[in-house]
Amino acid sequence: MRPLRDRRSGRSCVRDLLLPESPHVSSLALCLSLSLALAHAGAAVPPLRIAYRVAMPDPASHLYEVDLDVDGVRGATLPLQLPVWSPGRYARMDFARNVQEFRATNGAGQPLHWNKSDGSRWVVQTAGARTVRLRYRVFANQLSGTFSVLDSAHANWNGASLFMYVEGHKPDPVTLDVQPPSGWQIVNGDTRNANQTHFRFENYDRLIDTPTEVAPGVLLDSFVVDGKRYRTIVHHNGPAPAAARQRFVRDVEKIVRYENSVFGAPPLEQYTFLFNIGYPGGDGMEHLYSTQIVSSGTWADSATLLPGTSAAAHEYFHVWNVKRVRPVALGPFDYTREQFQPSLWVAEGWTQYYGMAALGRGGVADRAAFYAAMAGLIRMNLTAPGRKEVSARMASFHAPFWDGAAQPQPNNGSQTFFTYYAKGAGLALYLDLYLRAKSGNQRTLDDVFNALKRRTWNAPNASYYLQGRGYTERDVELAASEIAGEDLHPWFERHVGDTEDPDYDTLLARAGLRLVRGGDVWRLEELPDATPAQRVVREGWATGRRG
Repeated sequence: MRPLRDRRSGRSCVRDLLLPESPHVSSLALCLSLSLALAHAGAAVPPLRIAYRVAMPDPASHLYEVDLDVDGVRGATLPLQLPVWSPGRYARMDFARNVQEFRATNGAGQPLHWNKSDGSRWVVQTAGARTVRLRYRVFANQLSGTFSVLDSAHANWNGASLFMYVEGHKPDPVTLDVQPPSGWQIVNGDTRNANQTHFRFENYDRLIDTPTEVAPGVLLDSFVVDGKRYRTIVHHNGPAPAAARQRFVRDVEKIVRYENSVFGAPPLEQYTFLFNIGYPGGDGMEHLYSTQIVSSGTWADSATLLPGTSAAAHEYFHVWNVKRVRPVALGPFDYTREQFQPSLWVAEGWTQYYGMAALGRGGVADRAAFYAAMAGLIRMNLTAPGRKEVSARMASFHAPFWDGAAQPQPNNGSQTFFTYYAKGAGLALYLDLYLRAKSGNQRTLDDVFNALKRRTWNAPNASYYLQGRGYTERDVELAASEIAGEDLHPWFERHVGDTEDPDYDTLLARAGLRLVRGGDVWRLEELPDATPAQRVVREGWATGRRG
């Protein structure tokens, strides 16, 4: 089959690189150990004993103290790398600019010489030492899914901004010890008890994929869905109304129940929603066993939708889409440079669609809110100026220019860029409705996602990182064509590789719906004379059910 190409750039977006997964450390430690042993035997690189410690003795200083002990060192040099970007945020961040007071010693405490080969890579001269101890501090004063913060209210970190890795040893198991201020509690996706300060991770990738909150007090609630334990851990700025707290937990549970019906329960024992509510900013970031969400709004019993809920609907869908069923560039990760890759219209765009739909389909919001959200999404896809400048593929490819990136010069982004979140969500909406209308609501976008999951997640492991391999756009096209029962390559060429607007009006009519255009607010109206077949499609689309 010929590769999918962007008509504007001619760039081939099919890659041959395959990737993979490792089991969760708490459940399959023996299997993991054997896998790591085989990996190291094949590479002939003995694993190192790598231990991290992080302390925060003076929160008001915004300075983390990080220790990294490396045992079993061989060779004249020990190269260390701090990521220049963080998975889930694709722009270059250069976290190393906030590192200070770096020093290296041997096991006896004697200083070792070091230098830097570039801004984010340190090279220590070992002088024959088998143990190297590294100490540095990191200034952190921004709460987000990308950066870290330390202040009198709490500590919250994204591991990519704090922890260096030993070059060539990302697959090695690591430990982390946390020294919190007195009376503060440590919470993350791997905490199993309130007093836990020691953590073990399968590899460096899992270490930095575990955002952590350390605070004087949090709100902890839990529920069970599909035999899995889910926790909502909330650091709320100020008192949280008890009724709002209860409603929030119920709403998150509804989201999980609906989204698990799409892709099945994820392969984990515990999943953690980690919220900072009422703190400046707004963000959400996906992780293998948790998500980190920040919302500036505070809870109130009168709120129609409590802050943090819609972000939870988006981020939890990532537990499969992006974190496990993933584009080829997203695991194992190259942390040394920003990542340009073409599939974020699926990774983020499909997630955006399902996150929006989950509120209505899961019973958090009513039918009118579902229609309003979908009408707004269609409006964006038919009116945004940038949609005619960048295809879905090129919008994805340009993510490092726009996803939190610094803007050192004025730009014309409002006219030349259209976010892959909205573009991909609009295409997901179209495909979902198209499949439902064509099949009498027997086939849906859920089936496409699960076909993609079978092609990639169920494939042979391609590296130490995760199960299976990453997907290419060709995988997405073949999965969609399989479920549609037709070759969708021409559709992908027009709407993914090029900038042709989808014909939403004709498709909506097949579901007994009409798009009403009107200024800044568009609406979806149900046709009163819809046929029984149209009503079946409409009801299936709104509820997420089939048949």
